[in-house]
Amino acid sequence: MSVAVKKSPNFNERKSFKRPRPSWTHSNDDERRRKTPLRANGPLQNGNGYHKSPPTVLSSTGSRNKAEQISSSVPSSSIASSKSSPLQEQRSKLPIAKGKDALIQEFLEHDVTVLLGETGSGKTTQVPQYLLESGLARDGMIAVTQPRRVAATSLASRVAAEQNVTLGTSVGYSVRFDERFSPQTRIKYMTDGMIVRELMSDPLLSKYSVIIVDEAHERSLRTDILIANLKTIQRQRNGSQDVKGKGKNKVNATNPLKIIIMSATLDAEKFGRFFSGAKILYVQGRQHPVKIYHSSQGQVDYVDAAMRTFFQIHTDYPPGDVLIFLPGQEDIESLEKTIQIYVNQLPQDRMSVLICPMYAAQAAGQNSKVFVAPPANTRKCILATNIAETSITIPGVKYVIDTGKCKEKRYLARNTGGGFDTLLTRDITQSSAMQRAGRAGREGAGHCFRLYTVEAFKAMPLSAEPEIMRCSLSSSLLQLKCIGQDLETFELMDQPAEESMKSSLIVLYLLGALSLEKEITALGRQMAAFPLEPIYGRAIVASKEHGCTQEVLDIVSVLSASSKLFVESSEQREAVSEARRKFRHVCGDHLTILNVVRAYQEIARAEGKGNRKEWCRRHFLNERALLEASDIRDQLRQTCERVGIDHGVSCGDKDDPVIFSLGHGLVMNIAFLQPDGTYKQTIGQSIVKIHPSSVLCDKKIPAIVYDELVYTNQIYARGVSRIPKSFIVTLGALKQQS
Repeated sequence: MSVAVKKSPNFNERKSFKRPRPSWTHSNDDERRRKTPLRANGPLQNGNGYHKSPPTVLSSTGSRNKAEQISSSVPSSSIASSKSSPLQEQRSKLPIAKGKDALIQEFLEHDVTVLLGETGSGKTTQVPQYLLESGLARDGMIAVTQPRRVAATSLASRVAAEQNVTLGTSVGYSVRFDERFSPQTRIKYMTDGMIVRELMSDPLLSKYSVIIVDEAHERSLRTDILIANLKTIQRQRNGSQDVKGKGKNKVNATNPLKIIIMSATLDAEKFGRFFSGAKILYVQGRQHPVKIYHSSQGQVDYVDAAMRTFFQIHTDYPPGDVLIFLPGQEDIESLEKTIQIYVNQLPQDRMSVLICPMYAAQAAGQNSKVFVAPPANTRKCILATNIAETSITIPGVKYVIDTGKCKEKRYLARNTGGGFDTLLTRDITQSSAMQRAGRAGREGAGHCFRLYTVEAFKAMPLSAEPEIMRCSLSSSLLQLKCIGQDLETFELMDQPAEESMKSSLIVLYLLGALSLEKEITALGRQMAAFPLEPIYGRAIVASKEHGCTQEVLDIVSVLSASSKLFVESSEQREAVSEARRKFRHVCGDHLTILNVVRAYQEIARAEGKGNRKEWCRRHFLNERALLEASDIRDQLRQTCERVGIDHGVSCGDKDDPVIFSLGHGLVMNIAFLQPDGTYKQTIGQSIVKIHPSSVLCDKKIPAIVYDELVYTNQIYARGVSRIPKSFIVTLGALKQQS
């Protein structure tokens, strides 16, 4: 039996997956290394010229010769035998272990270090442990920042296992709305956003002796803000010595701070200049070679091409798990269904296939399945977004299929204040392509199949545009104002666009968070206390006045969850509509969400876990979103207590107080009905339509308030509720604008 397919993306015409004839362009793995900005045997070169002091390539003997590669000898410091021996054996075989002693010496001598290590070197898990075991962290904590929560939680679990401790004791993590650490924690993995929030309560980050900024090449907004703050903090904590740790005027050297910037690919020259000549170290790369194949021609339908490439691997290549990189959740779900259909048609004597999706909006428990070994005679197929691109190691992967695509969020600011987000599929960068290929070489020789040509790879930008250049700055601006910093004059590696800065300042002013003099107000400090976007922080504060904090917390918790509440199914559209009819509220989507939350809470009190899950399935609801929202609500209640808001106050069945509270936060997101059925913003003047998923999509409402604008072929308002015009004229923000 064979599986019929269409024309192969990379092979000649054929009628089945049996005996395919690939037509790939092979790219030598050494060529991939040469495209890394850092040269192991010479100086670092970029558009700005050569680094004055070439990067140090560490050796296991402790010597630091500039052109010498790491020796293959065993590190001189043995690892504690009391810990789990299989894991310790794996640790000792990592490339970075060969230079452990030299690394520790460099960290001891320099206050700022830029550490470059190729994918698979082990830097993310091992460096924090080396710092702890050597005593360099003294009595303080070691923070390791990550751009993504999935990486932070999974890395903490791995390091806890290697340290042979329970997660949350000496090794812990802290991500938005989820944390596991204790007073005994010495190594803490955390998202960059969480450590930036800690600046509000501890401006000098005094509890940390070492802060490691990992995956710095991704240049997330909060990573850039953190790095800028670290430069200032280090001056205050270490005194006036230089980054090498030298200097006579050590004003506050009783609690000095060491900074380590880490990445697999990084513009080391730029970071070195920012920290005034930081030491640049290089740890040589992956444990195993990866053969890279490029498609002989470009692929328009990358999902279909990925499916056919997977079956070529499955039918013709030896055992080994396959990791397929896709842009987003929709593509993952589509490919999962397609692969499963064809897998069901394979002969029974063929190896089975276990499909494991992995994306940020999925529950942590679901994502963790990718780390579990598959049953015997089964090939695991991981369908992942770029969250699997960095830091985390998925065991068993020998084959990578790279579509060359990712989703990028870009905020289009308006000079009148506000703007809207676009989430579009785009080509990845060369550094991302190299990271993806490296996933195949973690445990043995691997193969990477790129569904794009060599020419397409060469045309890709070297690295991504910093997020600070393409996102809303409102939340970060507010947090910095709380600690007396001004983003407009802040020393950053790259300055954001003036239009984006102006737009964010206008938003915060209209919300009442800033005064005309750009000073933070008492209201702004209350808003900043909540780990939310300013618009939702403002809604919660307003709920105190309107006596509906309980209801607003329920709604905001769902809106802040990482996964969608409503499960869409194009195949069962009528069934979905009928199942949700009972939840619909005439006022719109926000009170519809509240109806769902209340109904689920009633079921949860009366039924067991199995019945709750079945109830959600019948009503096409995502229980993961409801469970996550429950955790978020608990944390928001704690914040309410700190700022003096009674989270138990309820308005009962009244609708207006809830809508009015949301209106205070979403003041920038109000639009009036036009004669042609579209809506015109009160601020911004854009013409928008109500998104088809809204319960108000076929209604003509005089005035609406909405959560966000999304751009596809038109500008749509999503998360829509009706709001009385009589209330809108009372809003102080609109009076201020006029």
